Amino acid sequence: MTTATPEIGRAKKAGLLGGPNHGSGVGRGTATPDAGYALTLTHEYLHQHHIVDTAEVNHHDLEVAMAALASKRAGLYGRGPSMSDVRFAFELAGLTNGTGVVSTSFATKLRGVGHSYFLLRDFVDGVDVDRLRGTVAEAPTASH
Repeated sequence: MTTATPEIGRAKKAGLLGGPNHGSGVGRGTATPDAGYALTLTHEYLHQHHIVDTAEVNHHDLEVAMAALASKRAGLYGRGPSMSDVRFAFELAGLTNGTGVVSTSFATKLRGVGHSYFLLRDFVDGVDVDRLRGTVAEAPTASH
């Protein structure tokens, strides 16, 4: 009678080897658990502060861009997005406590990001990672 191979000596199953290493770098994104929740939080923030379309900024572009920045910031810390990440993203855009004006240079970078994944990736990758990790006081407002 033969005995079964012990678990220690058995080849590892593909599903037990852990997640794939997708690498990092420009255009690769930042893995974040529940990144889609940033859209819900951003939508809520816009609604609470009555932020609407202006001549410079389309509401949808602003919502998607701020959600992506909040999601990336949360991912840099290895957690899901929170309202503080959303506030941080809006403060980078120059909208402190839901008030203020998005600068023209920042607004031009937002144009179309709500409708193009590639423009969104370029926008998010254009924000310095150290600025996203820091505080708004450390980062110049609305400069990319």
